[in-house]
Amino acid sequence: MSPEKQHLTLDEKREISRKTIMEASAELFYEKGYQNTTTRDIVKKTGILNGSLYNRFKSKEEILLNIITDALQDTLDKCEIVLEKEKNPLIAAVIPSALEISLSSRDIKSASLIYEVHKIWAAVDKYVQVNIEWYSKYLKKFGIEFSDIEDAEMKMITFLGAIGNVCGHYANGGTYDCDKMLHYLVAYMGALMGVAVDDLDGTVRRLTKIISDYTMTIPPTV
Repeated sequence: MSPEKQHLTLDEKREISRKTIMEASAELFYEKGYQNTTTRDIVKKTGILNGSLYNRFKSKEEILLNIITDALQDTLDKCEIVLEKEKNPLIAAVIPSALEISLSSRDIKSASLIYEVHKIWAAVDKYVQVNIEWYSKYLKKFGIEFSDIEDAEMKMITFLGAIGNVCGHYANGGTYDCDKMLHYLVAYMGALMGVAVDDLDGTVRRLTKIISDYTMTIPPTV
C-alpha cells in the first residue's frame, strides 16, 4: 500500500473503492452492455475481492443506479447557477429528463443504460424523490408548490414512464428528432404542472442551449 493510502481514513478508503467499482462498471456496461456484463467481469477489471464488491453494492442493479444518478446529479449541480437566474419554471422542471433524452438521442450505448435504469423500480422510485426535491427547490420561487405530495409523485411516475420509453426508442435504434421530442417534453410537463406554455419554440431553444453547455456523459470517461 502506498504511503498516501496508509493515511486515509476507513471512510475515505471505502469511497475510493466505491468510485473504482463504479468507473470500471460504467466502462463495462457501456462497452459490453448492462445485460452482458457480470459481477465477475467487474471484479476482474477492478482487481478487488468479490466480497469487497458486495460490501459496497448489493447488486449489479445498484451499481447501475448509482452510476446514472451520480452522472445526472453531477450535471444538475453544474446547472444550478444558470437555473438560479432562470425565469421560466418549465426550464427548471424538464432539465433532468431533457438531459437524459438529449444524451440518449446522441449515443445508443448511453441510451441503453438509461433505458435499463428506467426499467428498475428502485431507480424509478429514486428518480421520483430526486425530481420532487429538485422541483421543490427551483419551482418555489415561481409560486409553484406541491400541496399533495402523493399526487405529485404519481404525476412524476407517469412522466418518468414516458421518458423511459423515449430513451428505449433511442436504445433500440430510433432516430426521432431530439428537438421535436423536447417540444413534446415541455408541453407534457406544462400540462402536468398546469402551467401555460406561452412560447414553446423559445422554451425549447433555451433548453437546448443549457443542455449544450452542460452535457451529461455516461460513463464519465467517455
